[in-house]
Amino acid sequence: MISYNFDQPRKIGDAMVYNVSPVRGGDAYLFVCEEVTFLFESGFGFSSGKLHQNIQEILGERPLDYVLLSHSHYDHALGSAYLRKVYPNLQVVAFTHAAKVMEKEGARATMLRLDNAAAELHGYDERFNDISYLHTDIAVEDGAKLSIGHHEVEVVSLPGHTKDSVGYYFVKEKLMLGNETIGMYADEGLVIPSFLVGYQMTLDSIEKAKEYEIQYYMIPHWGLLEGKQVTQFFEDSYRSHIEGKDLIANAYKAGKTRREIIDLFHQKYFSDEITEVYPPAAFEENINIQIPLILKETGLIE
Repeated sequence: MISYNFDQPRKIGDAMVYNVSPVRGGDAYLFVCEEVTFLFESGFGFSSGKLHQNIQEILGERPLDYVLLSHSHYDHALGSAYLRKVYPNLQVVAFTHAAKVMEKEGARATMLRLDNAAAELHGYDERFNDISYLHTDIAVEDGAKLSIGHHEVEVVSLPGHTKDSVGYYFVKEKLMLGNETIGMYADEGLVIPSFLVGYQMTLDSIEKAKEYEIQYYMIPHWGLLEGKQVTQFFEDSYRSHIEGKDLIANAYKAGKTRREIIDLFHQKYFSDEITEVYPPAAFEENINIQIPLILKETGLIE
């Protein structure tokens, strides 16, 4: 079984990589190189003060140069607002569509509401309300080439979880910083489908990601895979998504109610082990989105 395997620093190329996540489910990974520092994901807003402390313990007086966001959801992006406030020269990188989403008042209100709910779930008294610093400094498109210090990075659009989901492929290191479109690891051989905007779109994104030569792959909300584990994860993800589609379609054709379909999905994919990073309420909310998507894409409903 693959464990949450990033509790100790790892060396990838010339970078030391640290898990600076203040709470599970609000992941953030700090890359420290000789000439540049950057963060992949920034976690929740409510725990961003602790995130800053974790970063400072490693960097000291050295600044944080970049934050790379995989998409615009609150548990990935809100911490960047706090970090932009305390690191004035910080550059936040996100997909162009994500940049637009995060500027919308309605989206910001939703992010704060969900962040406050997560704070309560994690037992935090703090509430994050200063969203004025939430902003993208470098908006990128699919195929864009970035220079992060001396690192050559390709932006890879991987829609499915959201329309604005991207990966970042570090060419020399053969490292892919992934996103939730590829799915969430549940157990050996089992990946939880995480698509919220498209099923076939997700399969296409998995196939697209597989075209890259990846030695290291970072699974959102879980950890780092290396070597053959990467290939196996993509294979398991593709199969798990098809099995999830079949489960929903066949249950619907058998006359199962929405509640019964959710329960079947829960039995197949959910476990007590992942509740810390995937609360049951969020899991059920996502299934409620996936069911009509599958039924529409398979032609079972209009």
